[in-house]
Amino acid sequence: MEEMLMASQRFLNVAQLRELLLGMERDLGLGNLTQNEKDVFYAVQLVLSANAGMARSEDIKRHELTRGITQPTFHRSLKRLVEKGLIAHAPNTKAGSYVDPVKKASAKGVEVLAVV
Repeated sequence: MEEMLMASQRFLNVAQLRELLLGMERDLGLGNLTQNEKDVFYAVQLVLSANAGMARSEDIKRHELTRGITQPTFHRSLKRLVEKGLIAHAPNTKAGSYVDPVKKASAKGVEVLAVV
């Protein structure tokens, strides 16, 4: 019986975390993204962090968050994230490399007020 109560509490904790995440996504302007776009965006952020600010599409696709996404949906999601200004193509690289648009603009000496 105690195990069931503990499991029930963990389910409640996960539900509360999910609710918190949903609110944060809305606050950051990510609320209108599809779940696949969010998963790709989060994978990009994690790959950028691990790879000195550069994310290659192969590394993003291999990430745990995106492994289950089909190739066409994955590439559509990347394209939409670029169109929305949430990620940017890396300068002076072949296609398939992405950077944070704020850092890209800062490197060019452009002031970015907000990315939504």
